[in-house]
Amino acid sequence: MKTVLRALGLFALVTTSMTVPAQAMHGQQERVIVFYDDEEHTNMVGQMIIFCDGHVFRNGTPTINSEETYYGCP
Repeated sequence: MKTVLRALGLFALVTTSMTVPAQAMHGQQERVIVFYDDEEHTNMVGQMIIFCDGHVFRNGTPTINSEETYYGCP
């Protein structure tokens, strides 16, 4: 039982540290662009996050099939 609890604790620590990526590093998002593999937006294949401080986070593959959400900056 102790081994299971230790494993769960380690898993929680690792996943928590991995899920705080770009937003925590650079603050407020100006816009988010999500890229899909087809016109129906079936599968997400990439993303780009542009922050108000000018930093950009890119992940995956950019395609012509995308959806952009604009949040603006103060």
